[in-house]
Amino acid sequence: MKKILVATDGSEKSKHAMEEASELAKALKAEITVISVTQETQYYVGDQTFGSGHMFVLQEDIEKAVKQILTKSSEFFAEQGLEVETIMGKGYPPDVICETAEKGDFDLVVLGSRGLGSLRGFILGSVSNRVANLCKRSIMVVK
Repeated sequence: MKKILVATDGSEKSKHAMEEASELAKALKAEITVISVTQETQYYVGDQTFGSGHMFVLQEDIEKAVKQILTKSSEFFAEQGLEVETIMGKGYPPDVICETAEKGDFDLVVLGSRGLGSLRGFILGSVSNRVANLCKRSIMVVK
């Protein structure tokens, strides 16, 4: 095993996944690449009826947050004595993670279970579950 892809959303579960990936990479002398995926989305908050206003979270704000997640991930692995590459993917996270794993010929994909565990995750299903079902590469889901 020489190439590990670590998927992160910045959640606590993702941090656990990074810790496990770090240990594996050290033991196996494997390369690590960290990916965080953003979907093109605008969120609307507010209600005209009650005059509470409007707020849009623009794609550039989401991308800025993902860049921060990737920077923090790089810093974590640097503290562990490991160099990493980072990828900011765009699209539906399970698809992008699996496509990246396949195209990059990764031996293992490591990700946390449930990520943020939001209501949205409950309704749509977790990214880790979808990756485990879609991806042709070996998957390690960390709880």
